[in-house]
Amino acid sequence: MPLDHTPQKKEITSIWNKNFICIMVINTLQCFGHFTGNPLVASYTKYLGTSGQMTGLLAGMFFGVAFAMRPVSGPMITKLDKRKLLILTFICGCTANLGYALFESVGAFAVFRFINGLEYSFLGTLVMTLASDNLPLDKMGSGMGIYTIGASVAASVAPATGSALLAFGTGFRDEGFGYMLVFLFSASLLALAIIPASMLSSDKKTKEETAGTGAWYRNILTVHAIPLALVILTVQTAYSLFNTYMIEFGKEQSIAGISVFFTVLALTLVLTRPMSGVLTDKFGAQKVIFPGMIVFALSFIVVGSSTKLWMVIVGAALAAFGFGSTHPPLVAMSMRTVDPAKRGVASNTIYLGLDLGLFLGPLLGAFVHEETNYGVMYKTAVVPIGLGFIMFMVALPIYKRRRAQLDMH
Repeated sequence: MPLDHTPQKKEITSIWNKNFICIMVINTLQCFGHFTGNPLVASYTKYLGTSGQMTGLLAGMFFGVAFAMRPVSGPMITKLDKRKLLILTFICGCTANLGYALFESVGAFAVFRFINGLEYSFLGTLVMTLASDNLPLDKMGSGMGIYTIGASVAASVAPATGSALLAFGTGFRDEGFGYMLVFLFSASLLALAIIPASMLSSDKKTKEETAGTGAWYRNILTVHAIPLALVILTVQTAYSLFNTYMIEFGKEQSIAGISVFFTVLALTLVLTRPMSGVLTDKFGAQKVIFPGMIVFALSFIVVGSSTKLWMVIVGAALAAFGFGSTHPPLVAMSMRTVDPAKRGVASNTIYLGLDLGLFLGPLLGAFVHEETNYGVMYKTAVVPIGLGFIMFMVALPIYKRRRAQLDMH
């Protein structure tokens, strides 16, 4: 009989096992690659000569394709070898970024943007699932908090790295060469991530295990994680306003150096995310999430009222504390609503909420801004957070009943 290498069937007692360390490296590399090139996509399409509407379409295609592919990617992640899928996903990412770098036309960019969205529909769910598969159940909150550190570090450093590469390439030759350097650098990071991905334990499943996961449509999402995914949606809807409109808010308020907001936000998240995980495991998720959401709502009031840079910095610290105390525990809880074999489905459910939040936040924010200004827009973000607060109160007893059911088995 062949040996069973399925990660979730091994008894894991420590967070710092070989697989989880590899996943930490993988997540850091893929986030660094993403945050280096993706913030420059809109400016790159303008460099190619697209209209404003086409720029928005091409930039948004990334999330649109990812959302559309979730019904396919979720079942595949559940039924197939996650290690092999991860390697293939990184090959797609390398292909997309090499295409950006080597083919300087709108048509080619659209093709490779589609491939990039295809990669994204698998990548986040895969890495999150593998992370949860290789964590002790009683340390899931701490582990998921640690897992997100790579993303926080990348978010604080990678955009500046991309801008520096663009500036260097433009000065050395021309703007096109600058963009080429950016995308080649992103491609090299994704290629490098294949090394730790290859070192992961095999996730090959037997026919019985594959059959046990049910029909493909049962692996798109899980009803058990939907209540928490809806809470994540409300939190992400608000959070996306920072990434989308902060620079424009700085211009409207004549606040110089507004980009410091992102540095403070990312560096503070490095501290708060793992801390929230430890507190979740020790005291329970609700004792971390409820105050976290209150502080998160307060951050939007502070930012929306800001007229000076120091006020924005205070808002960034509050946002990092609130978001960092809310998001990782919600993810950990979602992963604990299903059996280990179904964690890919739980991840897919979470990412459906994340994708919708990334779409709804900027859209609703634009409507509010048209009638008011960015300051008011940020203050109105308290509404989805308040809605999320109420939804979490409803979801909490549902979660506890589900955990009791799983513990009985």
